[in-house]
Amino acid sequence: MVTVGWRRPNREERQLAWLWGAVAVSSLLLRPLWLALAPFVPVCPFRAITGLPCPTCGTTHAALALLDGRIGDAFVANPLAAIAGMGFVGGGLLAPVWAALSWPVPEVPTPLPRWARAAIVAVLLAGWAYVIVRSR
Repeated sequence: MVTVGWRRPNREERQLAWLWGAVAVSSLLLRPLWLALAPFVPVCPFRAITGLPCPTCGTTHAALALLDGRIGDAFVANPLAAIAGMGFVGGGLLAPVWAALSWPVPEVPTPLPRWARAAIVAVLLAGWAYVIVRSR
């Protein structure tokens, strides 16, 4: 079991929270630009060489679906990318509130326990397996 302690955030962590918020809001405000640039995203080189999708294949489709508010389509394209995108924007919108209130931060042990690292690898491999199966 991982025991997580809590501590007060330092100055750099609060600055990072404000920066995260600014980038998350900017990414939403620049939605028209992202939609205009999407057709110019290059083809996946891994897929072009091997014929198999890479673990991040579908990320562009997931991001565009999220920008259009089509959450279900984003999960179909790449579930891990959809979760990461929603986490990035959601966390970015909450980070300035956290920084302003100086809420505590968790102290996550480093390195993570072996079981936690194995679980992360298993989730990433499951996401890649989903992308491979969906592409067929």
